[in-house]
Amino acid sequence: MPQILPVFRPSWKVRRRIVILTLLWCAGMVTYLAVWGRDIDLSETTVNGSLLLMASVIGSYVFGAVWDDKNHGQAAVDLQTGGTPDVAVTVENKGTVE
Repeated sequence: MPQILPVFRPSWKVRRRIVILTLLWCAGMVTYLAVWGRDIDLSETTVNGSLLLMASVIGSYVFGAVWDDKNHGQAAVDLQTGGTPDVAVTVENKGTVE
């Protein structure tokens, strides 16, 4: 009988670290340009881009987490009902290895 193994899920620690570092970098850029930056269009464009990046990262983090949980929840329901989930890998059990 085939054995169902769940697919590897990336650690939330890694995701959180990437999000936090990106937000800190953007905040640092905005703060630097607000305090010491020259009043030119390049500084304004950079600040606007950094703020949009921060909003995008936060939105992706929140809605990506919801989507990920929904997909893995559906996979758990499929496993319980005997179906084969889309997020699982089927392997043959060839016996034990000593």
